[in-house]
Amino acid sequence: METLIKRLERSTLVQAAVYVLIGLFILWNPRFFFDIIVYLVAGYFAILGLWAIVQGMRHRRDGLPPSFFMGIIYLVMALIVFFFAEVLASLLPIFIGLLFLFGGIIRLVQALGYRRVMANRWMYFLVTSILWIGIGLLLLTNPFSSLLVLFQLFGGFLIAVGMMELVLYFTLRRSRRQVV
Repeated sequence: METLIKRLERSTLVQAAVYVLIGLFILWNPRFFFDIIVYLVAGYFAILGLWAIVQGMRHRRDGLPPSFFMGIIYLVMALIVFFFAEVLASLLPIFIGLLFLFGGIIRLVQALGYRRVMANRWMYFLVTSILWIGIGLLLLTNPFSSLLVLFQLFGGFLIAVGMMELVLYFTLRRSRRQVV
């Protein structure tokens, strides 16, 4: 049981740091964050496309293999993401909201499982899961008119979640010391 708590403790601290750093970065410059996401996604599709085209050209026999055409599709997707990022970004709150909602549901199930192992301290996990579910539902309803404001709010939520993860870290640390 001690190794389980050690692993939870370590991963919770890393998650807290990542959430807080990304949240601060988003609050500081949401437009830059948006542009980076666009470049990363477009670049990812472009690399996949070029790789598939090269592989298709290397392995062709009687005509071009399907991987060559998949490469072209990936390149087209990269161009679409790059040039139509604003339109695609209007769908982003829905995807982020779904990620938070599903993440919160998973954390809720975990919290209920920790009830037997951690006595009273499982409530921190419960509160965090409810926070995640709430954020997900808020993002799915998308009451905000500006995507950049939504990004800033998302950054604030990440900082809040990171702080809750820090509380969980110290709770897990205390639990581990009590077990030893």
